[in-house]
Amino acid sequence: MSTSSKISILNGLILMLITLADFTGMVHFELLLSYQWHKLLHILGVVIFMGNMIVGPVWFSYAFYSKDAHVLKFAAKLLQKTDLYLTIPGVALTVLNGLCLSAVYGGSQAQPWLLHSIYLIFTMWVLSVPLVFLQEKLFVAMETEAQNEVKINRLLIQWSILGSLVMIPPSIIFYWMVVKPV
Repeated sequence: MSTSSKISILNGLILMLITLADFTGMVHFELLLSYQWHKLLHILGVVIFMGNMIVGPVWFSYAFYSKDAHVLKFAAKLLQKTDLYLTIPGVALTVLNGLCLSAVYGGSQAQPWLLHSIYLIFTMWVLSVPLVFLQEKLFVAMETEAQNEVKINRLLIQWSILGSLVMIPPSIIFYWMVVKPV
């Protein structure tokens, strides 16, 4: 398993435990910085995280349809790097600053949209674990079985479907975050 995959799973597990600790009242987050700074860091995390989740598959699809094995391998390596340097920190910024900001509203259970967002975050993480393993399997197949187009195509289709499902919960949370009554 690649370093990126290990870090991704560990990051998700740690953030899930922190969120669960806040959710159950074992830990209570407060603003460490000003409200504006937490909001800025939260939005920055959302832009980095969701931006990479949207753009990554687009250029990976372009690499796939180019039918150039070298371009596809490069895209796979780049996807691993952007997951490591964009998605993982973006999720961490989003969740940690979101938990701090929720303290202003009385905690993660005080507002219905915050409570439902926690449920959706857990759903995203549950779906993300098999996605990380599937992505790892895809990268290994591309590296070791580059001529096996049938297998790579099958893995790419599975990765695309599961990746699309993983995108649904954060997209709903983003919508709620924007339209929430304050």
